Amino acid sequence: MKPRTIMTEMKALLRFPGERKLALANCPIPAPGKNAVLVKTAYSVISPGTEFAQAHQTRASLLQKAWQRPDLVALTLKHLKSEGFGRTRARVENRLGRPMPMGYCAVGRVEATGENVTDLRARQRLAIAGMGQANHAEWNQVSVNLACPVPDAVPDRKAVFATLYALALHALRQGETSIGDQVAVIGAGLIGQLVAETARAAGALVTVIEPDLARLKIATGESRAVGFAKASDASQSGFDSVFISAPGKGNHRLIDDAARLCRDRATIICVGDVTPNGQRKALYEKEITIRQVRSYGPGRYDPNYEERGEDYPLGHVRWTIKRNMQAALDLMADGRLDPTPLITSEIDFADIADHFAKGPDPAQLATLVRYRNAENVPLKPPALSVRTSVLTHDHLRVGLIGAGNYLGGGLLPLLRKHPKVEITACCSQNGLAAVALSKQIHGLRMYGGAKGLLEDQSLNSVIIATRHDSHAELAAASILAGRNVWLEKPIAIDRAGLDLLREIADRMPRNIFMVGHNRRYAPMAAKLREALPTGVKQFHYRVRITPLPTGHWLHHSDQGGRTIGEISHFIDLIMSLIDSELNELNCHWIDRTAGDSIWQLSFADGSMGEVSYLHGNRVEPKEVLEVTAPNFSVSLFDWKMLRINRRIVTRNWFGQDKGQAAAIEAFASAVLSGERSALMPSIENEIDLMARILMAANTTTAQTPN
Repeated sequence: MKPRTIMTEMKALLRFPGERKLALANCPIPAPGKNAVLVKTAYSVISPGTEFAQAHQTRASLLQKAWQRPDLVALTLKHLKSEGFGRTRARVENRLGRPMPMGYCAVGRVEATGENVTDLRARQRLAIAGMGQANHAEWNQVSVNLACPVPDAVPDRKAVFATLYALALHALRQGETSIGDQVAVIGAGLIGQLVAETARAAGALVTVIEPDLARLKIATGESRAVGFAKASDASQSGFDSVFISAPGKGNHRLIDDAARLCRDRATIICVGDVTPNGQRKALYEKEITIRQVRSYGPGRYDPNYEERGEDYPLGHVRWTIKRNMQAALDLMADGRLDPTPLITSEIDFADIADHFAKGPDPAQLATLVRYRNAENVPLKPPALSVRTSVLTHDHLRVGLIGAGNYLGGGLLPLLRKHPKVEITACCSQNGLAAVALSKQIHGLRMYGGAKGLLEDQSLNSVIIATRHDSHAELAAASILAGRNVWLEKPIAIDRAGLDLLREIADRMPRNIFMVGHNRRYAPMAAKLREALPTGVKQFHYRVRITPLPTGHWLHHSDQGGRTIGEISHFIDLIMSLIDSELNELNCHWIDRTAGDSIWQLSFADGSMGEVSYLHGNRVEPKEVLEVTAPNFSVSLFDWKMLRINRRIVTRNWFGQDKGQAAAIEAFASAVLSGERSALMPSIENEIDLMARILMAANTTTAQTPN
């Protein structure tokens, strides 16, 4: 029998903003997360309005992109001022170089499930949803709450529309549509067609307004819907709700047209990308309500629902994303919804890039994408084995676990410049960061998860830069696999993570383990260390942070919080500057939710330290360290200027040097020699520091951890 080919890569349609193009690209087959499922795609569907708009944005010039995202321009200027041209350029190139997936509705079969997924079985058919999850790709890793079992009576060619129908159903719920309602739908593109169809299925009397006669014919064809080419042709002031399913940017008239159609106290529902511009008179006189449809239903953009698989109680939230999808599938199963008339073309997945290259076609509504049925499930890799010695090489052959903004824009340029470092492999959460790196680094091997990467016997070192809740587990697995480990802070966010690392440290081979506390290696820190007098000293470290975006992952409850994630940086620096044991560490929370806090340190020689970690404005420096002793004073301003006894001894005119390059050099030297430098703490010391931080954060009295 011919041996089965085992593949670890797949094809996916990706947008490359830096190159201003769309292309089918090789990606690693993702490993499902704890609350996710891996689906082998059978069909996806192209939603022309949304996706051709994305394609247009991708091909836009850098100036046009800047015009569209002034917030990112402001952030770039801030980085330019604080970090200099080189680091800022690396950040921008890293962001533009990272591809983005296309698509958001598909259907396929279950191939693997995460450890927390218990209600789905292998080979089960699923309709899947979500931009960034249900992509135009041969395989998709999808949250369990965005994956819905398909009834046997619904073929794949219909089930693939479940996401789009969920959007239409959510729109109807926003409009509180019920039997007998007079409903107008402005715009008969794909979404408008589905809104009109679901409204009719709900018993509403539907009027469709669409200037394209072919689309209008489809919307009114076999149904009893009424159609008009212009809103002015329809009866005025007679509709209970008006659904705007057409795009409206700038000075459009869609809101005004809808308002004229509305009866007194009616509702306008913006389903498409509509800027809510309208004349006040009609809206005021009729007391019209304007509502926005946020995707497919409650749960969208909520990380607890989408990423952690936490469902909303049925009695509190009747119609979530998944329940809307299930309702759509059930309605298709009994024939009350049928998307077949909306399928205007069908293509093979191999031709999808060419399809987008042709540009939008008004005659096209839904385009089905067919996928091949090759068996390419990767075999389950063997269990990790414990090594007893460090892999020896004359170079660091590094695998990157995670490749987010900090690693890609901060560490990666320095790693690539180092003569003894070879970046040979990478894995990232959804594989896209790995794809971006593969375009920069020739021969880079991409993996769908850390497990596959750690089995790569050519690697002797790994750099872990993932979300904080995964640090301890990934570090333990890397150590057991015999790799030297650079772990970004924090090493753990809870006692369980520290206990795991303690257990590994007790039977750890002669690996090098280093936490990315780069500030202790900075040139300014070295000069300060040399200048500090003996005896009692006082340290005051002022750290001022600016708010993170509301949806930033550090706000997630399972990440430990921003303060726990960052505070070890500043405490570690103070500890590295003083040759004395830390006796006590106390934390005084000013606002624990925001992370504002004061941390107090006391040392065996009588020295004291304080880190004030507070929200500030964008004008003041982020970090100011002041050290005082009898006849001695030091001020370090934002890693740009070091003043000792009022004399400037170091000034960085064109950016900051927080020690990343020196830290990489220390790590490389330790790996190649097998010996840590005196400045590099042991894994036991790093565990002890984090234990003290967690204890101080959760108690009002100073204690020393066991």
